Amino acid sequence: MNEISFFERVLVRLKAVPYAELQAVADATNVSISHLRKIRYGETRNPGVQTVQALHDYFEILDNLPGPAKNQSV
Repeated sequence: MNEISFFERVLVRLKAVPYAELQAVADATNVSISHLRKIRYGETRNPGVQTVQALHDYFEILDNLPGPAKNQSV
């Protein structure tokens, strides 16, 4: 079974965010930047459902933005 988990999909997206833009993600999701860093670098293996859901929702909003803003932070 090679299906990627919900958390793994969010983690891939989080790792793709430029380091300089992590604060914008933190602000938009109400997840501290230190927690985002720990998730990103594997220091936190189980960040919690609410945290993962907040990140998923953030990236989903980005995916639904029109035009060139699509891959930028909100």
